[in-house]
Amino acid sequence: MKKAIAIFIGLLALAACNRSPEFYFHRANLSVSRGKGMQAIQDYNKAILLKRNFPEALTARGMIYEHMGDRQKAEQDYKHAIAAQKDYIPAYNNIAALLMDKGNFREAADYLNQALEINRDYPYAILNRGISYYKLGKYKAAKADLTRALRMNPKFEMALYHRALIFKKERNNEAAMQDLSKAIELNPSAGLAWNERGKIKYYNRDYAGAAQDFKKADDLASKDMKADTSFWLALSAYQIGYYEQALESSLLADEMKPGSYQTLGLIGDIYAKMGDLNNAGDYYEKAAEKAGSKAGFYRARMAAIGR
Repeated sequence: MKKAIAIFIGLLALAACNRSPEFYFHRANLSVSRGKGMQAIQDYNKAILLKRNFPEALTARGMIYEHMGDRQKAEQDYKHAIAAQKDYIPAYNNIAALLMDKGNFREAADYLNQALEINRDYPYAILNRGISYYKLGKYKAAKADLTRALRMNPKFEMALYHRALIFKKERNNEAAMQDLSKAIELNPSAGLAWNERGKIKYYNRDYAGAAQDFKKADDLASKDMKADTSFWLALSAYQIGYYEQALESSLLADEMKPGSYQTLGLIGDIYAKMGDLNNAGDYYEKAAEKAGSKAGFYRARMAAIGR
């Protein structure tokens, strides 16, 4: 019996040695689908050890590293994937997206241009180049790329959002509204789209509609966005006479981003409408101290309430 067991173990070891890099690659992918990132990395490591020039495994491992927050290792894997196979486009797109997250849009665009030289119709590269061009202020080129990306995939939410921003700069609010509404329809959790649509409604004097959009944006906002969404929610609530809601949101905006003279002045306006002239005067004074060349505007309001 012991001899039989020993032979069986030996056969298993031999079978393991004969497993191909593709076997470990597919097993790693299965681990990824089950949320087992570390286990996936172990199998990607084995695949790459057996097949050094394995761009798919390098790129997949880079994505795991990026998801885990190790951008340095992710970038190394994407670069190694490109070195392994010059025409492996996903690696170009992934390193570009990583650079975009870091705010390096110029270098990202360079990688995307290389990808599109290999395949001019790769939709994700067109999308990401359009966003990069937008961030670099190349609005005409950005709009062309984003429109082309949407022809290829009408469900590219970020293409709709960024093209809407360009339409807004062109003062084409109707087209911007259409794109933002489509983006929200595709992703009801798109807080940025809710916020931008609210601003267009506000400038169109649809204060009630703006307040609804800003409320949704505020509910979805990250900590970094909370000051902006709360300010706009307060401003629209003020315009429709919901002063308690306006005060609550404006005080939150001031808490999230202290020292904004626009927020301080708005709080003063709200207190004035509520008949609390002492607090109104205090906030107008704080706004004047922060407003620089615009201080006279808030001092005039202080004078209007007898301060």
